[in-house]
Amino acid sequence: MYAQLKLELEADDIDYKKSSNLQGILMENIDTEYAGILHGNQLNPYSQCLIRENGKNIWCIKTLTEEAYEQIIQPMSEVKSVVFKKSGRDVGVTKWQMDRCEERELLDEFYDTSCPKYLDIQFMTPTAFKQDGRYVIYPDLRLIYGSLMRKYSAVSGELDMIDEDLLNQLVDHSSITRYRLQTILFPMEKTNITGFVGNISIRVHGPETLARYVRLLLRFGEFSGVGIKTGMGMGAMRYNRREPK
Repeated sequence: MYAQLKLELEADDIDYKKSSNLQGILMENIDTEYAGILHGNQLNPYSQCLIRENGKNIWCIKTLTEEAYEQIIQPMSEVKSVVFKKSGRDVGVTKWQMDRCEERELLDEFYDTSCPKYLDIQFMTPTAFKQDGRYVIYPDLRLIYGSLMRKYSAVSGELDMIDEDLLNQLVDHSSITRYRLQTILFPMEKTNITGFVGNISIRVHGPETLARYVRLLLRFGEFSGVGIKTGMGMGAMRYNRREPK
């Protein structure tokens, strides 16, 4: 089960730059033993980010498994305020919203619903990848698909997406047809990471099945995030649905 908890924060002057602080606040509000397990994971079953939506600052906490939902979202849904330790500032939570989606829903859509050849992605917080020890700060389709396939396979009970042949097919039959991007810094405790935000459009050539695979990954990515540091607030993405003509 995938889930998302949106917490509306009672503050207009905080933004994504506080995301890494929010990860610390999250860890303080969940079971200590489970927090220790998360610190040891290579691929976390959650992501979180701070976004601006309808003029409000929204803290989004997303989980990818039933256990993560119970251990993270359930306790965080009881939080009435968040305290930033360095400044001592106490920020109230004014609204809570929960959304859930079963993995089966994504698979049913994959098998039963036609898919357009053009798919649009919005990168809402700084996004980056790491390849051969170096940061990649632009949207490379192999890195986008590969990141989402690894995250999906780590939590899926239905479908293993660790498939080099499938990845090659998706890359060979996809192209970025439009983009509007900018680089932006994501501050961490002792350093900054450069990432990108903005929008891209992807065209999938060839069989519609390949477009359906891409859609499945993008819908999953709305919960998992894409690229590095998604638990700290990077890599938040949205699949923008196109209305059928």
